[in-house]
Amino acid sequence: MKSKVISFAEYDKVDISAYQKVFALDEKAVKKEMDFLKNKNSTWADSDEVVDGAIIVCDMKSENSFFNREQLKLMVGQGFFNKKLEALCVGMKKGTTNVLDVDGDKVTVTVQSVQRKMVPEVTDEMVKNLEIKGIESVEEYEEYLTRQQKKKIADEEGFDAIQYVMKQVFENSAFDLKKADWIEMTDHEIHRLQVIADKENLNLKTMAPEDFEGKMPFSSYHELLVNVQYDSWDKLLRYLLGCVYAKQDGVEYTKEKYRESIEDYMKFWHETKENAEQINTYEYSKITFFADYYYQKVRGYVEKNYFKEDK
Repeated sequence: MKSKVISFAEYDKVDISAYQKVFALDEKAVKKEMDFLKNKNSTWADSDEVVDGAIIVCDMKSENSFFNREQLKLMVGQGFFNKKLEALCVGMKKGTTNVLDVDGDKVTVTVQSVQRKMVPEVTDEMVKNLEIKGIESVEEYEEYLTRQQKKKIADEEGFDAIQYVMKQVFENSAFDLKKADWIEMTDHEIHRLQVIADKENLNLKTMAPEDFEGKMPFSSYHELLVNVQYDSWDKLLRYLLGCVYAKQDGVEYTKEKYRESIEDYMKFWHETKENAEQINTYEYSKITFFADYYYQKVRGYVEKNYFKEDK
């Protein structure tokens, strides 16, 4: 491509205070993750008394054949066998026998053994076993969970801020833009969509509104083309800026990266290698890589600064 960047505004200097929010930690979500870690490291130990959640082995006798059981193993409170009977077992001692009234049925229950779940407190060792890069202590794990919450919110709600940053950069940068490059951008996308349409024996230029339904949010080729042309202009700018930042970071788009992208596409869309390469040509993938490289730079900036207390 012959287009180039003459000068550019830095994305991380754009003021996004109008989009910032106050962060409120979802403590229930953090507790859920911590409880999951506790349960993952829980053990079972012999106990003398039946409690809710315990695993017991018992013998039962009753005139109701359903309750005539030997060496029945059940988890109290789950209701998999009989919820009322399980509830009546709570408080019984290991080795004892009680006659229980279960909705009119007399059931003689003898508790043979009781095992109780032992849930430990979260330790640094448990956290290390999660193998999260850079996270080796309980405190670091809690901070990590907080960051994950912030990232999720910024991902879900930060789109407008990302678009604002890029708009400000585009408007305050200088480019030497060639119409031929914009046309090339458009042609790459139209080619990709046509290859996909070919699989259903459809021609983009002659597709009727009902042909587009459920496939693309358009009703005609003209509407599709206008949208692609509009997006291609911004993609060209992102591509040019992405090339600049990638060069600064020492990042290149190699044949190996292309092969990896094709393999990912094949797995996600269950496509053959031939179809994947026809849909995503090397040149198209290269352009997309650098355009996305810049987008991710802006996205990272927004995520990092999306909450007011982080400023």
